[in-house]
Amino acid sequence: MEPDRRQAARNRLFQRVSVVFNGGRSMLGCSVRNLSETGALLRMTDWIALPPTFEIETQGDRGSRRARQCWRRGDDVGVAFLPQGEDAAAAPVCLAAFRARRDARRGRDATSRPAAD
Repeated sequence: MEPDRRQAARNRLFQRVSVVFNGGRSMLGCSVRNLSETGALLRMTDWIALPPTFEIETQGDRGSRRARQCWRRGDDVGVAFLPQGEDAAAAPVCLAAFRARRDARRGRDATSRPAAD
């Protein structure tokens, strides 16, 4: 078993949140499975590549926090919250480049699409 490298104890949680990136133009739904002052475990609803940094928005008036992806196993994503001085927004993601990377990971040519029935 790998040693726990967390800086703070995490509390189990099931809360719906949104991952926001591309200057607020892209949003994905997910849930927080555990949370601490320094990071969280997110469970994505679909497997999708994320940018290195993004916002995590909670529902209601709780605001948002900048985070960076630390690791990924399937739909589970471990994130670390960025300190206030490091919360500059990441550059927008090119949608065509994103789709090409996603298709390459799935093992197919980005130009090939399933035939319509």
